[in-house]
Amino acid sequence: MKTIQVLIVLFVCVCGISQVFAQHSSSSLTVRVDTAGLKITNAFRIQLIEKSSRNIVQETRLPSSNEVIFHDVPYATYTIVLLDGQTVVARESVTINSGVPSRITIGAVRKIEAGEITVEGIQTGEITPGTHSYYSEKQIENLPSFAGPKKIESVLLNTPGAVPDEDGRLHFRGEDAQLQYVVDGIPVTTNSTRIYSSLFNSNLIKSVDVQRGALNAEYGIATSAIVEINTRSGFDAPLFADGVISYGSYGTRDRSLSLGGNIGGRVAIFASYASSETDRYLDPIRGFTPNHTDGYTHNYFGKADFLISDNLDLILLGATNLTNFAIANESSTRQPPQDQREDLSDYMYGARLNYTINDNSTISGLVYDRHLEATNTSGGLLQINSPADSIKAIRENEEYFIGAHRVDAALGGQVEYAALTRWFDVPNAVKLGVGGESFPLQEFFTFAVTDPRLSNSDSAGGDSRLLPYDITQGGKPFSVDQSKGGMRFSIYAQDHLNFDNLVIDAGLRYDLFKLIESESGISPRLAAAYKLTKDLWIKGAYNRIIMQAPVENILVSSSEEAARLVGASQGATPTTVMAEREHVAELGTVYKLNDNLDVELNGYAKFIDNFIVKVELGVSGVIFPVNLKQGRVLGGDLEFRLHNWNNFSGKLSLSTCDSRGLKPDDGSSPIAAGLILGEEGNNYNKPFAGEDAFQTEHNQLLTASFILNYDHPSGFIATLGGRFDSGLPFDLADSNGVGLDAEQSKVELKKRGYSDEVIDLLNLNSDMPGSPDKSTAAHVVFDLSAGYDFQKTMGFPAKLVGTILNILDTKYLYKFESVFGGTHFGLPRTYSIALEVKI
Repeated sequence: MKTIQVLIVLFVCVCGISQVFAQHSSSSLTVRVDTAGLKITNAFRIQLIEKSSRNIVQETRLPSSNEVIFHDVPYATYTIVLLDGQTVVARESVTINSGVPSRITIGAVRKIEAGEITVEGIQTGEITPGTHSYYSEKQIENLPSFAGPKKIESVLLNTPGAVPDEDGRLHFRGEDAQLQYVVDGIPVTTNSTRIYSSLFNSNLIKSVDVQRGALNAEYGIATSAIVEINTRSGFDAPLFADGVISYGSYGTRDRSLSLGGNIGGRVAIFASYASSETDRYLDPIRGFTPNHTDGYTHNYFGKADFLISDNLDLILLGATNLTNFAIANESSTRQPPQDQREDLSDYMYGARLNYTINDNSTISGLVYDRHLEATNTSGGLLQINSPADSIKAIRENEEYFIGAHRVDAALGGQVEYAALTRWFDVPNAVKLGVGGESFPLQEFFTFAVTDPRLSNSDSAGGDSRLLPYDITQGGKPFSVDQSKGGMRFSIYAQDHLNFDNLVIDAGLRYDLFKLIESESGISPRLAAAYKLTKDLWIKGAYNRIIMQAPVENILVSSSEEAARLVGASQGATPTTVMAEREHVAELGTVYKLNDNLDVELNGYAKFIDNFIVKVELGVSGVIFPVNLKQGRVLGGDLEFRLHNWNNFSGKLSLSTCDSRGLKPDDGSSPIAAGLILGEEGNNYNKPFAGEDAFQTEHNQLLTASFILNYDHPSGFIATLGGRFDSGLPFDLADSNGVGLDAEQSKVELKKRGYSDEVIDLLNLNSDMPGSPDKSTAAHVVFDLSAGYDFQKTMGFPAKLVGTILNILDTKYLYKFESVFGGTHFGLPRTYSIALEVKI
């Protein structure tokens, strides 16, 4: 009865506000050492090692009580190692996949009190039917990166299936990477790339698990991947502090400071501050030299854990971020120079209360508040209010005056019940959850044309529909000011079953979205992995996934003003973008070649209704979502993982993807909803007639990446990384819409003012005569970092690391459009040096 009362109270408290579902992503683990036959000394230590990465997640000395409690343990499979000095005394494995606290006894007597223990080979507890990439704190530290805030981008780009696009945007498994971040169980459903929000501070991270396929029912909102982040905690050590300072090319300067510790193992505090500034925050659009691309960030974070009783604990966390960056200029000689900037501020606060009902079940409640505010100005102006403002806008802006103000807030919560059972006489991990959020949106957007060529259809990239907004010819600024309240509600149930040679994840979720329209759907999820031999598993999955359309700029794109802007080209196509709905099938295998090397192969197919792609307003950098009626994505990835071989570790991944929109049989436009705007909008509206399926912006046929770490006992450390991209697509046609061959394309591009240097970075060949399909040229880049860890031999807790990105100074493009503003140049050779001190 008491359990039911607790459930009802938490349900009412959380559901009294409209919310979105969030995930409980960590638990506690109690390790007791059976001293029978063992003489315990001060030299005894217990290590918690994540199995897929073989990295130490937590380590502590064994107290006189012979019992250790690890708190904030991310969901994963771990090896628990008991050491006497450097000698391994005992070793066991445990899988954490539920909020239910686990207990294990190791030593001379080995038994399970909760959870699942495995010993050798690839055991049932180690395998999940899902496809994911786990990164420990140490692995993230070792990744070469240009600047501190961009370290999280390095994590994602080393994940199979990720393809880079301009300004930190990503494509993931053939779709726009509308990734759902989950930070300590709190969902961040806004776009978390550089141009939309502050990047997550990597110095806070204890682990990242990128779940990219066969998602459990607890995950919704995003289709391409879930980025589950567990932050550091005061339970990591009784008292600790660390700081990092670095300096690099383009005036890049980073600094961070973290403090933490706990009091008697009952109260733990962690706090961190980081800041960064650089002259190359966004990509340049005219050449490789930065031109008005500077930016800075400030990140503040705090986390407190309270063990109120043996059955009750409370976690509080808060984060505030400030970001300001310049929008890239095309001209480097214009006086006065264009000065368009974006200012971002956001915060997130959350509280989670966990109650352990008994040894096999828990219930948790979460509430959170998120708020993001972004302002774009041109020359300091948010909008044009007077003739003097018009004169200033024309004088100081190259092509467009842009002003925008956006507020994206969310108030939400969740209730989750987890239990360990033995249905079907096998171990089960059951989860039930309900949650949601209310998210009021505000969007103000205005633009005006300041270059008369852009409103002239006879000019390259010109569009006469922009003439009413050309203030050089008496036009008036385009302006939209909209606000609307939205809500999301989700409920799910799932079970994780472990048979002797079979693992099954089965679940069902229901989602309801309300913003401009009300949408809902049921999503069944089923995945299984089967052991063929001790070291070989096969797995398969089916997911039904419903993804709400991205909220960024959605009020503007669905407005009457936007429909008038597009004009007759819009026809009867609605402007309100709807949720993407897809069926996803996946097959894979995992094979352990030996103790140091394993390999994983996965293939997937997606069949999509309301396929979400993006279009841009001219060359403004303002992006709007669009629905294609149907699409399909076919792809796969192969990954080799090396563990602790002669001080080397690393991984190599190869990925392929074919992402296509489908033409309707009735000959109508492939676009189901959204603005038919700009170069991309026109290409999607009228694709090449010789193809039944046309390339989307996400289509990159081949991607490869590798990372190789060397960690010598003497303290020398090094990381070599590399990446190959076959190139993202673009369309190039003459004034009549006919595709050009390679030589004709070169002539056309030179007419539009492109240099041979840029043209040489393009692949202008087409698979079919008359096809406009082109791509950026294939390219390879290599990165290197090397340094020395003074702790290992000198006992001084410091590490000095130097990094070179793009060692060979390879010239490449992230993206190309047939007008300059849509061309984004890759990062040239870049240097940095960093000093890290940990106490």
